[in-house]
Amino acid sequence: MQTPQYVTADQSSIRLEMEGGAVRVVDRDGPSDLFGRAEAGEFGAVAPFDPGFDVSPPPEPARRVSRLQAKGALLQMGLLDQVEALMAGMDQMTRLAWQEASTFDRASPLLNGLAPYLSWPDGSALTGADLDQLFLLAETIEV
Repeated sequence: MQTPQYVTADQSSIRLEMEGGAVRVVDRDGPSDLFGRAEAGEFGAVAPFDPGFDVSPPPEPARRVSRLQAKGALLQMGLLDQVEALMAGMDQMTRLAWQEASTFDRASPLLNGLAPYLSWPDGSALTGADLDQLFLLAETIEV
């Protein structure tokens, strides 16, 4: 296994080594004093270790939800009427896809294309992050 090596902003080289199951910071000239300097406050406050702090990544949105879940999430967020109004002006194939699809995919060009035309009460358009949140909400709706 290669030893990870990094170059800092001041161009000094830092390597990490495993020693007895622990990671040790080592620079070219031997052990680094960076941790001691950080602990002494040279770089600002160092937060104490909190074993209860959740470092897990946020949940990924569902990639696919049922029609009921999708429409339920839109209804709960007050967006279903806007979508239905937009669909009324779409071509027949798009309307058919909206009415008959059994599932909706997060990567769907239709959904991603509609998002900028939907707005929240403050007038701002839906973003990709908003769609992710809608899919997370939809995923919680049990069928």
